[in-house]
Amino acid sequence: MDYGQYYGFSRMPFGEGPDREVFFPAQTHKEALASMLFGIKERKGYIVIFGGQGMGKTMLIRQVMDQLGEGTRVALIEKVHDRYYALLKELMEQLGLSTTESSKGPMLHELYEYLIRCLEKGENVVVFLDDAHRMKDEIVEELRLMSNLETSRTKLIQIVIVGEPELDQRLSAKHLRQIRQRIQILHRLLPLNQDECRQYIEHRLAWVGGSSEVFTPDALAALCKYAGGIPWNLNALCDRALTLGLERSEKPVSAKTVRDARKAAEPLIQPASSSSKSAAAGKSVLRSPWLYAALAVAVACLFLGGYYYMGRTTGIAPWSAVIQPLTGKKAPGVDPGDRAQPQKGTQPPGLPANKPVSHPAPPAAQIPGPVTQEPAEASTLFKKVVITEGSTLSSIATRYYGFASATALDCIMESNPEIADVDLIRTGSEVLLPQAAGKARLVKRPDGTFAIHAATFMTHREARDYIGKISSDRGKIDIVKRSVGPRKDWYRIVVGPFASKEEARNALQSLERLTPQ
Repeated sequence: MDYGQYYGFSRMPFGEGPDREVFFPAQTHKEALASMLFGIKERKGYIVIFGGQGMGKTMLIRQVMDQLGEGTRVALIEKVHDRYYALLKELMEQLGLSTTESSKGPMLHELYEYLIRCLEKGENVVVFLDDAHRMKDEIVEELRLMSNLETSRTKLIQIVIVGEPELDQRLSAKHLRQIRQRIQILHRLLPLNQDECRQYIEHRLAWVGGSSEVFTPDALAALCKYAGGIPWNLNALCDRALTLGLERSEKPVSAKTVRDARKAAEPLIQPASSSSKSAAAGKSVLRSPWLYAALAVAVACLFLGGYYYMGRTTGIAPWSAVIQPLTGKKAPGVDPGDRAQPQKGTQPPGLPANKPVSHPAPPAAQIPGPVTQEPAEASTLFKKVVITEGSTLSSIATRYYGFASATALDCIMESNPEIADVDLIRTGSEVLLPQAAGKARLVKRPDGTFAIHAATFMTHREARDYIGKISSDRGKIDIVKRSVGPRKDWYRIVVGPFASKEEARNALQSLERLTPQ
């Protein structure tokens, strides 16, 4: 006879598996659940949940998955991969995408096209990364490449990272700050308080047809005390106490039996993480519904403020003071045998329209190779970077500019015409990074006239959408096809021509004034 039969339970109440039917919504879990559902619905991009061992993180993921509608495609990555390529391949398989590609660049391009199709059908895509604290730093860092899959208006994929507090500490490291800066919603699971521990035990016992009267009041209080607010510990302690209660023929189970059960179950008990203890001791604002609502408003304001700021500055991080002006020197040629990681062009935010374009976008004109235009400003500064193993144009752009938009990568390729493929770069070569990469800029045409390179997009559709946000009285607007590799075409927005540099500069300033203030 097991203790379930002895105490009259319909099943064992304190199992180890994440049974969705018996989910207990403590306040911290309610807040995490609401945060994840909100972030996914509003397409916030990066959503992070931290919680110590035994806090019910996996069960929380299952609860979110159960509440997502049919218009949301879901992938759950539970396996820890040694390489980003393997993680990306599993993601595509779970989304029903078969691929024969053997490198990340083409795979990300396929994923991007799939996400665009989902967006056009009104569908959302979310990937859950469980036990993310077990991922290598290299893989965590490369997750930003996936987050760059977006349009000028919305995130195409929502990434929910769930892990233990040690990942929280690792994300504070300098080389992972790019990831942390992308996080829009972050929630830390806190230990249950004493009342919630009691309610948790009562909830589990009621689920199997029992009640908390199976324990004496002192025994129940001892269970709550010894568990430290961690659901896993409550399960282990209650399970062991009921087993000892059966052996001792106790009805109800005494406090002494609970104390003995604590000693027996000690190897299974999970200590509360230091971050959880400090958060609980400080009475986190997430414990208060009103303060939580205020915090949500504040986060929304910060997000919108950050969006407008990024629009105003075109997303360029302050340029380092160590930039050295270089003249005439270019990087060595690219060896086609050295594969690099793909670009993940973050499309620059569109300029809001004062009035719509009165003419349709012209057909794209093909530019067969590197652009022949040259910067109109002779004072353009460059920073020379030596390519290290594993580096990509995208990772380099992110490191030095703070992002890796198609506009920035296009500008880098133009400054290094020997780079013929955005996905191919040779280890040990030198690349010149222009200071203003990613910004709308003046260019001088071969015929001596001037134009404005406003932006570059990965798809023709996005380029057309962007044109609709630029006023038609600022000159002729063209979509120019830009080859960035074999069978890879991007699309430039070019305004002009202008007869003089001054005229072009005035038009550029006019475009900049369209940016939200």
